[in-house]
Amino acid sequence: MGKAKFAYTVWQWGTQNREEFVEALKDITEAGYRYFESVKAAINVFKGDAEGFKSLCSEYGAEPVGFYFHLNGDWDNDVEDVKRKLPFMAECGVKRMNVQATGVKGRPANREELDYDLKAINTIAGLTKEYDIVPCLHPHYNTTVMYEGEIDFIMENTDPRLVSFGPDTAHLVAGGCDPVAIIRKYADRVKFIHLKDITGAGMESAGMQAGVEVYSSFRELGEGIVDFPAVFSILDDSGYDGFLTVELDRSRFTNKESAVMSMKYLKENYRQD
Repeated sequence: MGKAKFAYTVWQWGTQNREEFVEALKDITEAGYRYFESVKAAINVFKGDAEGFKSLCSEYGAEPVGFYFHLNGDWDNDVEDVKRKLPFMAECGVKRMNVQATGVKGRPANREELDYDLKAINTIAGLTKEYDIVPCLHPHYNTTVMYEGEIDFIMENTDPRLVSFGPDTAHLVAGGCDPVAIIRKYADRVKFIHLKDITGAGMESAGMQAGVEVYSSFRELGEGIVDFPAVFSILDDSGYDGFLTVELDRSRFTNKESAVMSMKYLKENYRQD
């Protein structure tokens, strides 16, 4: 039986004010999740007030387990802003952060772009070490780390002791990768993971949210083509004891209904210790 715990992302409810955050916590906890991942934009909402953030988490019985950051090619956004936000994350007890590479559309990354992202990720890793926070490379559609060769480049040129892997099952499919094969290849470096399904019918953009492009081709767990039982088996065999973090860019129903659907799938298909 598996040691991983179930988590959900909360940015879908919005990142503009505390009321949206409260609504997210209420919905995910009612759906059965006790852990969540947020995004860096939410830290701006709290303006350094980690105590206020933690108080709301405590009120709803939800624990933050990660924050999501995205690179955009600007060093202040990509590195200096991480430096500014690390004390907040550390005070909230967060030990993981996802790092999405710089956006590019319709083509593979060139070497200059990959070198920049590699430098940014390695610099972030040097900063986070002081706070005992592990940055996890997060492959993402329409970024410089989308295809298998791009994933390999970053993974091969980062220190496994400092940089981990945070795959996303649906984005791997969107990048033409086999999520089972990729997760198996880097199983010993997986320290965080996003679970979402995908229709397999091509990617449809649904615009931008919190500075990241989002898509309507993604689905709740079990509603698409991802072989989650195989993914679970690999994670269990590797001793993964972190979080199975469910994410969905756009719900066809409501965010809460989608959270409930994916929780049902997890309970039926992943046996926890």
